[in-house]
Amino acid sequence: MLARALFASRIKRAKKPENKDEMINRLTRHFETLLKERLPDNPGTLEEIEKLTEEIGTEIKRDIQEGCSGLHGTGYVGVEVTCSCGGIAKFKNYYNRRHVSLCTSIGVRTRVARLAIWWVPFERLSKELAALCGLHLSKNTLEMITESVGEERTQMQAQVLSGRVEVPSLAPSRLYIGIDGTGVPMRGGGTRESKTGIIHETRERLGKMEVTGTEYMATLERVEAFGESVYARAFNRGVEKASDVACLGDGAAWIWRSFSQHYPKGVQILDFYHASEHLGTVARAWFGEGTEKAKRWVKARQTDLLSDCVETVIRSIRSWKPLDDDSKEVRRLNLNYFIENKHRMLYATFTANAYHIGSGMVESTCKTVVGMRLKQSGMCWSESGAEAMLHLRSLLLSNPEADLKQYARAYLN
Repeated sequence: MLARALFASRIKRAKKPENKDEMINRLTRHFETLLKERLPDNPGTLEEIEKLTEEIGTEIKRDIQEGCSGLHGTGYVGVEVTCSCGGIAKFKNYYNRRHVSLCTSIGVRTRVARLAIWWVPFERLSKELAALCGLHLSKNTLEMITESVGEERTQMQAQVLSGRVEVPSLAPSRLYIGIDGTGVPMRGGGTRESKTGIIHETRERLGKMEVTGTEYMATLERVEAFGESVYARAFNRGVEKASDVACLGDGAAWIWRSFSQHYPKGVQILDFYHASEHLGTVARAWFGEGTEKAKRWVKARQTDLLSDCVETVIRSIRSWKPLDDDSKEVRRLNLNYFIENKHRMLYATFTANAYHIGSGMVESTCKTVVGMRLKQSGMCWSESGAEAMLHLRSLLLSNPEADLKQYARAYLN
């Protein structure tokens, strides 16, 4: 009973919340006093004017925000309240609010997420926000904000995959789709493969073909889920009505399985430079590292590939009779590689039809989306943190003007 009486006395002593008119009158008096005290009689230098307006503006903005927040009341709902967990929450005391905001919490979250996705580690970002904006947010808080905003970005493909969405009217003449993978360092040691994807079109300009409409994707999800995610984006880009779909990748089996499942009529193209690397592997094992014979053999076989003579390459590798086990394994693996991918190596035909035969943009996606932010020296990531960062970087690299407020707002709701 004594405790309840003490709680009751505290409640009676608590300051009664202002109403709207009272807040306006108080703020008007305060601003008038502030301007009379701070505004100089003489205009001063541009630097002095800028500093003064910043100081006054910051104080006015804070007072308005705190006043509007006060209209919500104290938040008191009783001495004891049943919590959603089933326990009892007890009233203890009133505490001063601490507002951490540029204008609204949504504004802070949006700005933090935009800054964090570039090349600034969270610890450095914490210091820069304090120095530039007067925002004192810890490394862990910044990481939590970025992760939560990124999570909202991941919920975008379910409707497309349900089959209940109308096919877009878009009908690109040729849509390029490329996918690849690269490792991300994880907390606790080891790496997880990030699957990366890129969708783009091309157009002729001044006699040259240029890339347009580039869209990036990246995730730690399983191969199947990633393939569905890429398809959902391609669907929105008009893949179902495209006159032509070009699928580029290296020799990884999971890439071709995904392409075959989602784009059965697509033209599959194995990166020419990746194929050339396999020729180099054979040449080194057959003729020796850096020898003239090795160089001549690779050059001749590249000419074969660029002439649609993949069978000539296969016959040449078959003619090699290695003696040691390591060389036999090199022959076996690379012979299978060229046999299994020969229909993806018709480079003369591809070139004649103005297809790209190199997956340089796909390789660049691994570096741009993943490497430059998630693989800096000393970095390691939680699974949820890496996934959120991959989605946010993909979004803003695809569209630097993208508005993140919808994701920040969705989390708060």
